[in-house]
Amino acid sequence: MMRRHQSRPSKTGFTLVEVIVAVAIFGFAIFAVMELVGQGLQLVHSMQRQRPDLGTLAGKTMMGIIPPDGDLVSGEDTKPFDEDFGGNDGDSYALYPNATWERFLDPIDETNGLYRAAVTVIEQNKDGQETISKLHFLLFRADLAEAEVGAGTQ
Repeated sequence: MMRRHQSRPSKTGFTLVEVIVAVAIFGFAIFAVMELVGQGLQLVHSMQRQRPDLGTLAGKTMMGIIPPDGDLVSGEDTKPFDEDFGGNDGDSYALYPNATWERFLDPIDETNGLYRAAVTVIEQNKDGQETISKLHFLLFRADLAEAEVGAGTQ
């Protein structure tokens, strides 16, 4: 007697568990990619809304050069040269072409070098409306006081 081996039909395809696991992995990957795309779009949007940093301008005021070589004086509004601002004689490649900034130094005591400083940024948006931002701080510049007191006695 000859025995016949009954061959089982070969399994082709995937089980339900394998398909569910694959779909879950694919779903996690898609959501991760979408999150990265969203973060990239937020970064681009924030870069397009780039605004001048008042702290940096305060630093420029603190490090300003006194006359005769510079333009840091007290008691009057000054619009210093700044290549980053279109309104401060910056060229067409300025970072902020529709903005300008001014500073005002008010001496608290003209002999000790303590000043009340104000930095004002004026921006013009696409609609032509102006936005004004101000920062007030105290500034100690003994060299500026000496130069101004010395200039007043000559």
